[in-house]
Amino acid sequence: MFFMFSSARRSTTPTIRIALDKESVRYWGLRVSVEKAIEKLGEGQGQGLVYLEAHDPKGLLLGRTGAWLKSDGDLPVPPADALLRGRTGLESRKVIHAGRSLLEIFAPLQMGGQAVGVIRLGLERGNTDQIIDENRRNMYVFLAFVVMIALLSMWLLYQNQNRHLAGVVEMERQLEKAERLSALGQLAAGVAHEIRNPLNAISMASQRLKREFMPAEEEKVREFQSMTGVIRDEIRRLNGIIEEFLTFSKSRRLELRDCPVQEVLRKIVTLISTEAQARGIQLVSDWGEAPVIVPMDMDKLQQAFLNLIKNAMESIQDSGKITLSLRKTPKGEVSVQVADTGCGMTAEEVDRIFNPEYTTKEKGLGLGLPLAHEIIRGHGGQIRILSKKGEGTTFEVLLPAERPGNGKGGSQA
Repeated sequence: MFFMFSSARRSTTPTIRIALDKESVRYWGLRVSVEKAIEKLGEGQGQGLVYLEAHDPKGLLLGRTGAWLKSDGDLPVPPADALLRGRTGLESRKVIHAGRSLLEIFAPLQMGGQAVGVIRLGLERGNTDQIIDENRRNMYVFLAFVVMIALLSMWLLYQNQNRHLAGVVEMERQLEKAERLSALGQLAAGVAHEIRNPLNAISMASQRLKREFMPAEEEKVREFQSMTGVIRDEIRRLNGIIEEFLTFSKSRRLELRDCPVQEVLRKIVTLISTEAQARGIQLVSDWGEAPVIVPMDMDKLQQAFLNLIKNAMESIQDSGKITLSLRKTPKGEVSVQVADTGCGMTAEEVDRIFNPEYTTKEKGLGLGLPLAHEIIRGHGGQIRILSKKGEGTTFEVLLPAERPGNGKGGSQA
């Protein structure tokens, strides 16, 4: 490259001629382009940019803006070979300039898909550190949120697993109970077959003994009658146990027919009125004259109501009252209530009252209430219990006024 000065004869204006070789033309063209670009980029100094400069591969300055660092000072430009050859895409370092902490970044200058130089960028570390700190805080918050979600998910999974395990345990318990009840039914048939006939023979023998072998002495007569009475009572108790077995284990098939509920209740009152009077229990009937028709298996439903009333009588220690009431509910169901003034039950006893394995009786098996519950369920009804310890209990039986499914055939209890 060289410069030539000349002036024309007829003009006083000097002329400068510049001769550039190919490499110089390339350098100055690149420098002009870079300076224009840096001028635009320099407008971002207020956003943390301290300085910006560009160098060609030989280290010659192409353009700069801001309070730049000297290339030959304590902080020289790093070797550009690695950046220009694409070995590294970016280099950075922390520097102190004019008492300020800066982040210095070096990157290749790309034009036309080729690296034509190196860009040197200085940024305020205060802003970058603030951004980094903010990102770090956001990361910590995000990690804490993820950990919280993970712990919550584990807790929910644990609770759900516990519910499933509880359900499995309950199913196993129900299956075990069903197996026990099935075994109980088989045992009932065997017990009835093997014991009832010997009991009948013992009963007949005791009656003959009482009739034909009465002692002559008066003192022995009283003792003899007491002993035969014990035999007769124990035979009756054993027969009652067998009947409970048979009633609970035999077929649950129901033959439904439309019958008035009052008729069933009247039969029961007739059956137990003598016993109730002997025990000082007052029976109160509360139902209207208009018949209330319900599809029922009369014999089984009578057995269910009879079991409920017997349970009410057994809950009364000295004297009391049992009220039988009948009404229709707003939902169209038939409500039969058996209310007593007996000893009442606790909430725990109410929850277990229909369990065949639970009984408070000293004699018998305590299958009356479970049997009544099964019969009511077979009729498509339900039993509600309201009880308070020491004040009495009310059993409310709700029966549908129509057959389940509007069917004509039998149903299973």
